[in-house]
Amino acid sequence: MEGFCRGTRLLARTRLSSKQYDKSIRSFSVSLCNRNHVEQIHRTPRATALPRGSREPAVRLQHRGVSSVPASELSQQLNEAKSDEAWRTMESPDGTPDLNIEYVKIGDTPGAFHPVFLRDACTCPKCVDPSSTQKQFQTTDIPATIRANSVKVQDNGDVTITWENDIPAFGPDHISTFPAKFFEIHHTTTKRLKDRSDCVTPRLWNRQRISEELQFVNFNDYMTDDKHLYRAIFNLNTYGLLLLRNVPESEDSVAQIAGRIGTIRDTFYGRTWDVKSVPKAINVAYTHQFLGLHMDLQYMSNPPGFQLLHCLKNTCEGGDSLFSDSFNAAEWLQERDADTLCTTNLAYHYRNAGEHYYYERPVIEYSGQQVVTSSGRKRAFKFVNYSPPFQATLPINKLGQGFLMPRLARALREFAEAVESPNNLYEYRLKEGECVMFNNRRVLHGRREFEPGNGERWLKGTYIDTDVFNSKWRTLHEQYKGQDIIKEGRKYVHPGALEKAEAYRASKRADKEMYEGLAL
Repeated sequence: MEGFCRGTRLLARTRLSSKQYDKSIRSFSVSLCNRNHVEQIHRTPRATALPRGSREPAVRLQHRGVSSVPASELSQQLNEAKSDEAWRTMESPDGTPDLNIEYVKIGDTPGAFHPVFLRDACTCPKCVDPSSTQKQFQTTDIPATIRANSVKVQDNGDVTITWENDIPAFGPDHISTFPAKFFEIHHTTTKRLKDRSDCVTPRLWNRQRISEELQFVNFNDYMTDDKHLYRAIFNLNTYGLLLLRNVPESEDSVAQIAGRIGTIRDTFYGRTWDVKSVPKAINVAYTHQFLGLHMDLQYMSNPPGFQLLHCLKNTCEGGDSLFSDSFNAAEWLQERDADTLCTTNLAYHYRNAGEHYYYERPVIEYSGQQVVTSSGRKRAFKFVNYSPPFQATLPINKLGQGFLMPRLARALREFAEAVESPNNLYEYRLKEGECVMFNNRRVLHGRREFEPGNGERWLKGTYIDTDVFNSKWRTLHEQYKGQDIIKEGRKYVHPGALEKAEAYRASKRADKEMYEGLAL
């Protein structure tokens, strides 16, 4: 301990950043534990099973293709691999490395597994009720002294484990069985991210990309064929934006579309609601005025995850819909000043027509996970929260009027410029019989001003919660994963999208030629 404290003081004097300091402390701790373990090996003539808490090395068990590895040996391997995440899994409740736990290694699978993790993951009929699929024990029921008694790899690749010091109610005949894929999935973070049923890497887009890649789905296919539904949900998950066409001219259609995914989110606006110009509107959306980019219901603690808008009538001038990928703007802002919008809350409120809602949240939220891209791992966005029409007074009591207030204003200005940039803003005029579906926690939407006197604009809308959407996605993904259904849908771009994309590229070429001519 004295050596540890002395090393800590030395590291502190190097004036490292907090992140570098934490990493250095962790590396020094591992080195110290490894050194202590080497000294203990020299003092111990042979390896024996010792009581919990002893600082001597634990006994190593050998099974058919399987071994239990002492934590000290595993820590050395992990230290060499520089795996901070794996090292943290080896800490005991008081934050110090537990050198007496035997980690279970399965065949040639990299790494090893803590016995508590494996026991907690058991899904046998005793542990998980086959009917309700609910867990029948708590993690806290697992004794701290539990260890793998026998570990066997079956001919089909399944692994069976019996336990010593198991949960008392389960008895000595309890056997945990794990499919081989379980260990493939859980041995690295990267594999877990790729295999998670709800893990779809968002494809960030600007105007050109979404013009070329925006997907459409036929209403009847969506309603009657699960494969088409799976393709639609995949694209909605990927881009945050999707169009349905040939939707029947009925006020019930939008509810049918939403119901195909799951339960509709009911709000004080109702299960479904009309977007049209009305006198004394309780929402700017119910006027003919310009409606800037925003997200709905940010003043609630749990805003709806997805919004659907079915176009019933659109015969007036103007009123084109606007969309922008906030994740694309946030990605760009990461290189500038994303921290301000991640750490500073904005307040959103709605106080009208007998309702009063209020909630504070940051503009950008990360999920705590990472996405694997061609350029490596990046922090994954969870939500963007941005709704200027419903923004309350800036939190001056928290920011003050000095350094933080102008910094927040500047960050908001840069974010607004990014999402409203002509290169990022996708403008589309909804046609009668079309329904747009979009991620309300990612894609910003708005509308151009329209003239109500020379026609009619009527949209029917509804909401779906993120949990409901993800449930349907996981269910379909488990059913169709590994098939070529998604690839089949690549050719289904929205009518006119390719022509728009080519026109956009032609205008860019013309601009380039013009500037080159000026340069001459």
